[in-house]
Amino acid sequence: MALGNKTLDDLLTPISKQLEHTGVANNVELPAWDFKAVRVTDGMSAPELVDLFAAEAEKVRVAVHRCARTELATCLGSIVAEGVPETGEACTVVCANDERFEQGGVYAALEAQDKVTKLTVWDETRGQENVDAALTATYGITFAAAGIAETATIVQPTNPKCGRAISLLPLVHVAVIDAATIEPTMLEVMENCTGKKLPSQVCFISGPSATADIELVRVEGVHGPMYVHYVIAE
Repeated sequence: MALGNKTLDDLLTPISKQLEHTGVANNVELPAWDFKAVRVTDGMSAPELVDLFAAEAEKVRVAVHRCARTELATCLGSIVAEGVPETGEACTVVCANDERFEQGGVYAALEAQDKVTKLTVWDETRGQENVDAALTATYGITFAAAGIAETATIVQPTNPKCGRAISLLPLVHVAVIDAATIEPTMLEVMENCTGKKLPSQVCFISGPSATADIELVRVEGVHGPMYVHYVIAE
């Protein structure tokens, strides 16, 4: 019998025989498990989850900054004040259009830095101009929707005020995470999405873009930013 003509029974019958079953079952009953998987994050308090998130982030080469919410503008300003990584040259910044940035004086703090020659705040009415700015920007600054402590992953949705280009195209991605939104695992994040209308894209980002599929040699910046900063606002 040709491979393309095989049926499901053809596949399952040998397996059933090896399991000493009389034949392929028509249905399978879910077994009653008497145990529950133990997770690293079980029993952790909110501060402990934040500490774990920060520790795991450093393992994947993320620069972690922790500050009070009232100090967010100062913290972000100090990051871009370094200019282009490794060279210190003048830089440009593209930033999400977020009311929390506006209220916290972030835009003014970014523009006040001597190394920043241009700040672009995402404006959906400008269309392609936003993407062009992100393509040449040194820094892309976003406000993540959540963080995952177990894997140091941020949850970055796309919306009209924060296009996907901000976190994907610049050399450096700076993600702000409210400490109160850090969840233990992916499970909690997905449960929070239940019943909600999702955007066109949600990126789950764990550090700099990297690959090691060629001779297991890690190469960063292949599919996105080479440098990532997490700013945890507490």
